[in-house]
Amino acid sequence: MPMKRRWPPGLAVLSLMMICAGCAAAPEVPKPAPVHLPQTPDWLAPVKKPQLKVGMDARVALARTDAALDLANGRLGQGRGWYDGVRADFEGVW
Repeated sequence: MPMKRRWPPGLAVLSLMMICAGCAAAPEVPKPAPVHLPQTPDWLAPVKKPQLKVGMDARVALARTDAALDLANGRLGQGRGWYDGVRADFEGVW
């Protein structure tokens, strides 16, 4: 049966010291500058529900609801575009 070879204790200590010295000598990475994003644009505000009343002509109620939905979907599309622009500005920073 072959004998196991043991490393001298001094070699293990020397190796550990060299590893620690390498880490201690590594340059410190500067922190990235803080990011100050602008306030939320007004067009991202919630769309108000249309005022519907009992007895109102259904076509008028549908038109109001449809207009509110179009406005909301337009704001969502603009929000996605704005977010994609912000993301593009930060590419490569991190």
